Amino acid sequence: MQTLNSLYFPQTTLPAHLLSCLLLLPDTMHFLQPVEPDITGETDKATDCDLFMEPGICQAHTPAPLGKERTRFLELIKDIETRKDSYAEQLSALTLANLSAKKDNSEKSHQTIMASLLGGHGEATQEASDDDSRKEELWQARLVLALAERLDKEEAELAASLANIDSDELSLFQDLKGEMDAEEVDGEENPFAELQAIRAKMGQPRPGAMKKRFQSWKTLYGAGPLPENFWFWITTDEEAAELLSTDYEIQSKRTTVPLLLLDIPRQLAIETKDTRDLIKNFQEEAASLRQTISQKLREIISQPHLNLVDPIALLPDAGILARDWNEMIDYHFPEEQFGRQKLNLQFLANIPFYTLLNAPAATQQSDLQHGILAICEQQ
Repeated sequence: MQTLNSLYFPQTTLPAHLLSCLLLLPDTMHFLQPVEPDITGETDKATDCDLFMEPGICQAHTPAPLGKERTRFLELIKDIETRKDSYAEQLSALTLANLSAKKDNSEKSHQTIMASLLGGHGEATQEASDDDSRKEELWQARLVLALAERLDKEEAELAASLANIDSDELSLFQDLKGEMDAEEVDGEENPFAELQAIRAKMGQPRPGAMKKRFQSWKTLYGAGPLPENFWFWITTDEEAAELLSTDYEIQSKRTTVPLLLLDIPRQLAIETKDTRDLIKNFQEEAASLRQTISQKLREIISQPHLNLVDPIALLPDAGILARDWNEMIDYHFPEEQFGRQKLNLQFLANIPFYTLLNAPAATQQSDLQHGILAICEQQ
């Protein structure tokens, strides 16, 4: 029995309530980590993914382990977290330097800022070798990914806290407080106004943030071979999917092709061992259907070069597969209890992912011709 292994991107960690929804179709979920785990297992903090790591449902990979630099890198991250204000200006300047149209000035600013930010690590000179430049680029990529992880966690915690404050309660507090000391809490000193402003900004896109994060993920992905050339990729970020699709369109001179549209739960509320049992039960009862979908997808990506790409010819029974799958989802995860979102499978013809991103190929599956991108879309 062939397994369907997936690679999740560009985030390097995923909350359990989302992860569990994405695990219903593939057998395993692989993802990248900017820093390899501590081999002693003593210093790493527990994560949401740990619930699924032990049984092998999830597997993490660091293409280029930090090795002796691991401790130093983690100390840098910790230092940035405790001294956010002092680093914010440097990071902003670094971003501006990277986006500058004037290459010479950009390169000079880039080197100066990185030398200051990293305490000399990766400090570049005009005589620096290509190998040194690659190491510096990878170091920066790890930094972006690690900080993005922490930002995601902080925003999730803040969102959970704000969710506990009902808007009616907030209005009541505003009325009571406003009548008592309107002058003192007016304007910038009004904590309720600040809270509302924070709530309004929650979830708003940060221009350029995903592009930088995706670029950093690609740098890490290309830093070394993975155990296999994953042809089934999953993302929960539609902007990341668009960036990858754009890269594909530029190289292939064609667009992605829709293959299959499947329902999955929006959220599995249980975040304990019961979640694994819930997933396992579904995978077992839907084993025949999952195997059929996996086999048909594998047949598609194993075809030789395609001059014409017809989704109906590639997967003629897509409608039947989607119907059968959605019925299974409805039975196990009623929409009124678990909600719904779509898993949109797009076909990328004639360019496997590792070629698309100019990454080293693994020894297995070197004959892959195509790729499939699964986009988790909110309804």
